[in-house]
Amino acid sequence: MSRLHFKAIKGQAREIVGAILKSPEVESCGEKVILKVRLACEEIVMNVTTYAYPEESDGFLDVDIEKTDRITIRFEDGGVPFNPLEQEEPDTSLSWEKRRIGGLGIFLLRRKMDDMRYAYKNQKNVLTIEILRSER
Repeated sequence: MSRLHFKAIKGQAREIVGAILKSPEVESCGEKVILKVRLACEEIVMNVTTYAYPEESDGFLDVDIEKTDRITIRFEDGGVPFNPLEQEEPDTSLSWEKRRIGGLGIFLLRRKMDDMRYAYKNQKNVLTIEILRSER
């Protein structure tokens, strides 16, 4: 299991995602699983580094990565409480011009991940995703 700790995360999304993708657990997976991990991490990390903390705070992000028959990635931050799973799904029947901005990334994650869970524990957001390792 890999444990990654990032502090001063503002503007560091690319570096954080890169470190997650270079973890032994992720690097040893097949291409389809790695693409799912990349998609999820880009969305989640960008949201945390952009929106979780007030402007004057650089914040932190802890990431635990475990590999069994699935890849489990747990993201923990001390930012503003935010449960992405409670967000209203965008109306995908509308044209791009008529849709409200935001929400599409979480919408895609809900469909691509094999499991997603959120909890607010000890004044921290904890979002866990799971991706089965079978190449389906």
